[in-house]
Amino acid sequence: MIDYLSTQDESKCCGCGACKEICPQKAIILAPNDEGFMYPTLIPEKCVGCKLCEKVCPEMVDLLKQKPLEIFAVQNKNKEELLDSSSGGVFRLIADSVISQGGCVVGCTWNDYAEPVLKVTNTLSELKSMQGSKYLSSSTECTFSEVKEILDYGKIVLFTGTPCQCAGLLTFLRQPYDNLITMDFLCHGVPSQLAFNAYKSECEKKHHNGKMTQYKFRDKSNHGWAISESYLINGKKYKSHGMTSPYLFGFISGYFNRYSCYSCRFRGLERFTDYTVCDYWGYSKHFDTFEGVSAFQVNTQKGKEFMATFSDKALIHLTDREDVARENPAILHSFNEDIPELRKMIYQLIRDGRWATIERKYLRCKNFYIKRLWYALPDNMLRAIKKIIRGK
Repeated sequence: MIDYLSTQDESKCCGCGACKEICPQKAIILAPNDEGFMYPTLIPEKCVGCKLCEKVCPEMVDLLKQKPLEIFAVQNKNKEELLDSSSGGVFRLIADSVISQGGCVVGCTWNDYAEPVLKVTNTLSELKSMQGSKYLSSSTECTFSEVKEILDYGKIVLFTGTPCQCAGLLTFLRQPYDNLITMDFLCHGVPSQLAFNAYKSECEKKHHNGKMTQYKFRDKSNHGWAISESYLINGKKYKSHGMTSPYLFGFISGYFNRYSCYSCRFRGLERFTDYTVCDYWGYSKHFDTFEGVSAFQVNTQKGKEFMATFSDKALIHLTDREDVARENPAILHSFNEDIPELRKMIYQLIRDGRWATIERKYLRCKNFYIKRLWYALPDNMLRAIKKIIRGK
């Protein structure tokens, strides 16, 4: 039996769903807890004690990790793909290459209920919906089983997801595949669907109870590459900078994360995926960073060799992890985070339907109103002011 089921310790489950997918008796189901996070539940009368769930649980199995080979600054040359991405557009570079070779791609997309889910595709037209960050917990659905079937058929597969989702897939497969490419990212943790839905409902309430659509966590049309959200309600676009968005401020502050995220065993310098990607904040040595740059870490020889299939479609420069770590220290270090004291209270208020209270009391950044005014200025004016401040 997996550790979570025997202890009910919520820090011992990352929610990847590998246990549910592997169970031949369908004795494990996933259900949300009172904070909206998915956890496994055992149906005792169906369990035959095969212990397959233990063999595929990434919280119980130690995957083979290795030190990364190289790290690059990367920017997609395709301006449309770059604009739709969160940073440098690396996902599309690899995904386009895989599909052009007759393979399949697994990425995160929104379903009809504004819930992020992993999906398998073999068409270029579906990749756009997989671009961009989704800062909340996503469901792996049945993608692990689908990926195994495709791999066994001999096709190449690119699997992208959180580090724990990548770990869940690798433990589920229980054998290496030369035709599998995995890419994770530097993950800050995942909030629950319950938290996001509470924020979404409050936004709709503020705007005459209209329906929110086309939500983006990273909208470059606002102020370029930044943490900047946007969404539509009744056809009108609303946007705000990350630190003035209540949800994004809470996310960045770690108030909404799953308990396992605070002691995540999948972060750090050594990785088990082929690639690891993150924002390369502060990089401006070789190209304009206004539209975004990715730090692209190559962890395996297989990943290094596959780069040749897309390197001509990007600006690529060798860099070093220490430079990336100045703004993104998780590229070098694994560390446990303290659970914020406010976290438990915030989720209680969410359950009570009091998002407005949470927003007013706990989700406003320092100099909130000044920052709102600052980011309301036209982008060309902001860039000019920043140049003057920097003395350029």
